[in-house]
Amino acid sequence: MNDTPCKSYYQDQWSRYSAKLNPAATADECMHDFLDGKPAGKHGKRDRAAGLLSLDFWWQPGLLEQTQLARLVLAQILWVQDDIDRSLLDHLAQHNPDLLRWAIRYSKLFTKTDSQVMRHLGQTVTGHEWGAFLNACNRLVEQLEPFDDLIAQAEQHLKTLSLLELMSYLSILAYPALESVEQNTQQSWAVYERIIQRKLQRCSERDFQLTEKILGKSLKRHLSPLLFPGGGSPEKCIAHLESVAVLIAAMSERLDYEATIDSFCFDSDMHYQMEQGQPVIFSVSTESASRWKQTEEKSLLLWSYWLRRAMDDFVIAGMADVTIGTPENHEANQWAWIKAVRSRLVMQTLFGCSDKILLADGAEVDLHQTLLASELSSAFFVKSYLEVYKRNRSHAESTIAALGQMAWEGLLEGENGFPMTWSELPAKIKRIRGWTVSQANPTGDAVAAKNILEFWTVDLRQLSAQIKASPLVPVPRLSEQPFYKIGRYSFQFPWIAGQQNNLVSAVNSLRRIGVRRPELRSETEQVELCLAQALRQRGFKVIVGYQPPILDGNDAGEMDLICHLDGVVLLLEVKSGFIRSSRHEVWLHRTNTLRKAARQLRRKQQALQPLLNSDHTLRRDLNLQDANAALPIHAWVVDTSIECDGELLDGFRVVSREVMEVALKDQKHYLQPLDAEDDAEIQTLYPDGFSAQAFVDAVTNEAVWRGLLPK
Repeated sequence: MNDTPCKSYYQDQWSRYSAKLNPAATADECMHDFLDGKPAGKHGKRDRAAGLLSLDFWWQPGLLEQTQLARLVLAQILWVQDDIDRSLLDHLAQHNPDLLRWAIRYSKLFTKTDSQVMRHLGQTVTGHEWGAFLNACNRLVEQLEPFDDLIAQAEQHLKTLSLLELMSYLSILAYPALESVEQNTQQSWAVYERIIQRKLQRCSERDFQLTEKILGKSLKRHLSPLLFPGGGSPEKCIAHLESVAVLIAAMSERLDYEATIDSFCFDSDMHYQMEQGQPVIFSVSTESASRWKQTEEKSLLLWSYWLRRAMDDFVIAGMADVTIGTPENHEANQWAWIKAVRSRLVMQTLFGCSDKILLADGAEVDLHQTLLASELSSAFFVKSYLEVYKRNRSHAESTIAALGQMAWEGLLEGENGFPMTWSELPAKIKRIRGWTVSQANPTGDAVAAKNILEFWTVDLRQLSAQIKASPLVPVPRLSEQPFYKIGRYSFQFPWIAGQQNNLVSAVNSLRRIGVRRPELRSETEQVELCLAQALRQRGFKVIVGYQPPILDGNDAGEMDLICHLDGVVLLLEVKSGFIRSSRHEVWLHRTNTLRKAARQLRRKQQALQPLLNSDHTLRRDLNLQDANAALPIHAWVVDTSIECDGELLDGFRVVSREVMEVALKDQKHYLQPLDAEDDAEIQTLYPDGFSAQAFVDAVTNEAVWRGLLPK
């Protein structure tokens, strides 16, 4: 494709920006355009990369060092344009070596075994620093090879197993983790996810043609000989189990090393060396680890915050005196109801969800019922499986013996007590129907149950086809859609269903997996409206979605929220995404979504400042009295994520939406563990009374967290 239009675009942009900015800022603006996918339309990233590389600043070492985005942009260029001009590559390697090395780290280019860029650098660069860097890259990749070999060997031994049979063995081996308080549950699940996804890449249509006869035959051959002594010859089953155990161990080690590679690529505290007997990479600071630990502490405190608010709503609704379900299950059901209220509050306040969720087939499912069903499902699996297993294991000689006893007890009671549960869809709907009982439907709602099941279900046949056709498209994690459809059967892993965070599962099912849902736009607008309402309740005048006039062809873009109270003006850019679980996901969020938001804020702040004096309608709506007052604008990125809370990006503060909620409601006292004793006196964030300036001070000084986080 002719890339001249992209070259012309970037050269025109350079001319436009350079009329007002210095060369380094001009280069950064052009690189912002590249990262934002401009020019849009038929041009791909490779075309845009060629256009950006046509600018001369890449050949100016001093100018490059002054830019903020060069290493990030170069990382994306290297990934898509492996045939980058070798003379430029040699120039960067000599004059901006640190920039080039960071670009390689950010891009993870060294993990591409066929990278021409890495091959060229390996043959041409010299010096100790380059030698240490290339050695670190090579060693990190080499460390994966033994585990890849073990994974390949184990998968070869297990290739005759169907998807169902592999899942059966995986389920057996998941239970010992329940006995360890040190076991990282999320890490264990990530191992299982990778194993199942790799299996789905190789599945044939036969794996999904599951009938009662095939299911029974599979159980008889693979589970019964292990769980029921005398139920058949267990030798082959034990061999399969051992191969699956090897596969799990090798995959776990591989994911550990992948995490190490991610640290090398995205953690500025991580350095490298080539010293005999010393680790290849090492951390020079605890700052990154401390920041991650602090994020975890904030998340735990906010977990308690929303539960305390849910308890308030629970009592106000008159539910505290209502027996939920049978008396013996009342306490667990009551706790499930409170957690469902918590999740609904979070999803409606932070993520803009309505009372109904629209499914792909056009059906609607009630948000509260869906969340309540997931919490009751978790309570059921805890009581009927996880606690039963732990009780059996306390006196059984082995994991398999404890599982066998649980399966036998289930058979005697007419229940499925196997390590992995399944039932045909009508039976699963019947069970879920019992979790939809209400005054309006005292026997439950079958249609609602069917829709709830649909919301939480992933069809593994369809997922297999998706992984084969589009391997880079996000796929559900095991807990995000924990009902696994194979044929006409629905499967569940009790050790996931009983332990999953149902709030995270629901949010990410909608926001991570369902990122292209048409309702996303209206949800984002609702997030803005909800925040606007919270600010209005504190006396702020708020304008939502203000579109400033386009002057001299410059469109600053729509301003999410403009707020004013007592001479304090807030300009808020609101971002709403999904709940992240890895440092790499946070890094991508910071360098993409939040970077773009900070750039937008700069443009909007510059456009808004003169309008506060000149736009009479704007002044009236904000209740601004003095037309000549030079009011400062507090411009913040308000983000539904917590990970970057309090950070400054390009000079603009990132504020967690949850921090805004706590500060506006003055509920810092709710940020404490549920088992903590309530303070005799509620300590307010505003001892002299709420004011706009006091609110700004509370946010900018992080008063919400003061005294709550470990130093």
